[in-house]
Amino acid sequence: MQVPNTSTPIVPSIPFSVIKYPIIAVVGLLTYGIIGSLLIMHLDIINAVYFTIITTATVGYGDISPQSPLQKFFVVTLVLGGASLIAYAFTLIIMVVSMTVEDITSGARHRRMIKAAKNHFVLCGYGRVGSAVHNELLKRNYKVIIVEKDPAIVEKELWDDKNILAIPGDATDESVMMDAGIDKARGVIITTGDDVDNLFITLTAREIHPDIWIVTRASKKVNIKRLYRSGANQVISPESSGAEDIYFAAIQPTIMKITEMHEVGDIRKESEIILKHGCALENIEYHLPEFKEPLARKIGITEIDQLDRFLDSLDKDPQRKKSLERIYESVSGIHSHWISGPDKETLKKVADELKKEGFLLGIDLSEEEIKEVARKYGRLVEVVIKPEIRITEIHDVRDIQDEAEIILKHGCVLEDIEYYLPGFQEPLKRNIQLKEINEMGRFLKKLEEDSARMEALERLYTLSGGGIHSHRITGPDTRSLAQVEKELKNKRFLLGVNLRQEEISLKIKEYGRVGEVLLRHEPGLIDDKNIIIGNGGRILDSKHYLPGLEQVVTRKLYLKNYDDLTRCEAEYKKPDAKRSLDTLSQISRNIHSHTVSAGDVETIKKIIKALDESGQLLGVDLPEKEIWAIVESAEPTGFCVE
Repeated sequence: MQVPNTSTPIVPSIPFSVIKYPIIAVVGLLTYGIIGSLLIMHLDIINAVYFTIITTATVGYGDISPQSPLQKFFVVTLVLGGASLIAYAFTLIIMVVSMTVEDITSGARHRRMIKAAKNHFVLCGYGRVGSAVHNELLKRNYKVIIVEKDPAIVEKELWDDKNILAIPGDATDESVMMDAGIDKARGVIITTGDDVDNLFITLTAREIHPDIWIVTRASKKVNIKRLYRSGANQVISPESSGAEDIYFAAIQPTIMKITEMHEVGDIRKESEIILKHGCALENIEYHLPEFKEPLARKIGITEIDQLDRFLDSLDKDPQRKKSLERIYESVSGIHSHWISGPDKETLKKVADELKKEGFLLGIDLSEEEIKEVARKYGRLVEVVIKPEIRITEIHDVRDIQDEAEIILKHGCVLEDIEYYLPGFQEPLKRNIQLKEINEMGRFLKKLEEDSARMEALERLYTLSGGGIHSHRITGPDTRSLAQVEKELKNKRFLLGVNLRQEEISLKIKEYGRVGEVLLRHEPGLIDDKNIIIGNGGRILDSKHYLPGLEQVVTRKLYLKNYDDLTRCEAEYKKPDAKRSLDTLSQISRNIHSHTVSAGDVETIKKIIKALDESGQLLGVDLPEKEIWAIVESAEPTGFCVE
């Protein structure tokens, strides 16, 4: 902390109570002398004032002398009063001088200066460890107030440095900690070599400030638990940790780990965002799939000049820059930084700006989460010889040709395809091993010649979220895979990379052109089917729910136009079919659902709106538990089967 220049004397303020009584005494004595001179000495007002002053000052010249006994008595009292007042004044002067000397030597001047300090660290103990921690804090431009028990260290060592603010005193004393501004501090760091002192300091600090962050040193490992129980947030043992560990523990409330993805050329932009907010870039971690732990390197960049020197060194040494580019290539540009800042709000601003720039992948992620994020957003090389990614897309059957051309022209291989069918926990998977574009041409030609096969594939695409599917593709390098990812995204085919099963399910709900509508109407009516077909939808199935048994009866329909609907209606009119369907409707309390597909999400929304306006709709894409709650609470209908 920068301390004001101590060469400029700071005069301590004297309380008014100290000088109030001397002033009253002087005024009273002069009043007594003037009145007595007028009444007893029989002097005029001018001579009365003159006689009073020279008498109280004991410098009378003998030009006015008392004659009567009364006058002599009056003069004696006036002289004695003046002498007493002078003695009192000298005593006051000596006291003020003593206060000033004590003020300078005791460090009270520093205590007054730190009253304005806030958001600082209170460092208790300035020994070998404390001085090292202090240096780490100063390097990051943090404000620090030192509390040291040994006054010789404070007066002879610390106060000589204008960059240090220190208080001599025992940190277990509540008043000393208040002098150090603990109520306005951001944290307390305790580094004395005595664990008993550390424990009592922790208790004192926690009692004064219940919410403050406390980091304490433990000289012996056996005392670590005791110090935690006393209220410490972090306990560091120098037996296994150094000053830097204590520093990082102290700033833990305002430090975060960011995981990013960018190229070497974006290092300046990334660092400028971090540094301009007054944050420090502590390290960098590269997450290689071959290693359980990341490769970490300390950085400690706090100034833009340090960044400039690093980037200049890269420009001057092409070999070094090439090595860094190879590292970024091996991790697909995915890496993490620990960054520290003045407060959590500043760190949030940094994260928001990095996210806006398109760099940020996540905050405070574990190693497993980083690998998942890397698989999702990057091109993590799980097998170095054969890089691969899994892409999840949405498109129609007629877009297969465009999709394949994008993948194959970059030298990549389309290994397989997965369809996500409703009611199945695992996707339907088929190996493809497509390497040449002419192979795709032959496949599409066969589809055109075989209408039944084309209809089967269209039905498969429709069932799988309206065209949502995944491919595993391999490539010669990660750059090729990145280019494929970019072009599929521009084509509006791509939904995500390396998604987990639950993430794909969310994508199907968000982007899929399939929805399940829960309906209730009288048996035999087909108003709901007319609404769906009339608005351009397809009905894939019909489900009836049997209360009590909690069983679902599913009928496959696949009604795609009015001709299919007419055939379906004719089937309903057959006596056996009508009897069965009427019974099923009565048991399920006239509640059933349809899986509906359409060419786009907007059509699905239009169908849902029309069903809602008809008064038949009970819900859309409801969880099974919620569907059974609706069925069980519905009023049973009577049986009227012929």
